[in-house]
Amino acid sequence: MRKQLLAYKINNQIIGVDIESWNLTQLNGNEPFKIIISGDTVPSGYTDIVSIQNWYNFGLNIANDYLVIKFEVRELVNEIGWNNLNNDEKDIAIITYSYDSMMDAITYLMTEKGMNEYQAQGYLLQEWHKHHGKLIDVCKKRWFYVKFFVAQHLKFADAEDLLDNCQTLIWAYSECGRLGIEYGDNNNGIMDYIESTNLFENQGLRETGYELQLGTWDSFITEMKNVLVSGIYIKYNEI
Repeated sequence: MRKQLLAYKINNQIIGVDIESWNLTQLNGNEPFKIIISGDTVPSGYTDIVSIQNWYNFGLNIANDYLVIKFEVRELVNEIGWNNLNNDEKDIAIITYSYDSMMDAITYLMTEKGMNEYQAQGYLLQEWHKHHGKLIDVCKKRWFYVKFFVAQHLKFADAEDLLDNCQTLIWAYSECGRLGIEYGDNNNGIMDYIESTNLFENQGLRETGYELQLGTWDSFITEMKNVLVSGIYIKYNEI
């Protein structure tokens, strides 16, 4: 689910684009930056500032987690094309592991950063490793919130049974970031089970026989997808 990054305007100057500093009184009670779902109405006083650099520089402060930013950066890299990116955008693509061709990235590091091939390969591995650590942290956090939805929609005994029966898929998501075949992975994942696709066609979540305590199967599945795939959930202060 694509998102828009918005910035508030002060005297027609865009925060983060035209001006880098401001005070609270100038915001008139508004947040300096805001994220909305693409296609939603842009609130009065705000303007779209979607770009690779802006997502990376400002999005991390307001998005629920790092993967929201990684997803938007990846989509923009795909739309723009590696060869059309400027150097700052290529740096961000490397940091967020949002590139397709390792050779393109290596060539960039060698020609623009003065690295030899061995150094470039080592740098890409290091940045991928940092990215993967962030990915795992996010997946654990997202699963933490999904469990809240599970406990809301099912009887507690059924919720426990569901979590017990999905341990392998949960592990693949929380430790490897695997969502499933429909989301670009080579193997089935938790979303295949939730949406009853691929290996779990006609034997996924809908077919468990559990009795819903809240909402519909469609709303239940959508809420879990929003968290696991899109990072859309309401945080609360944790003990």
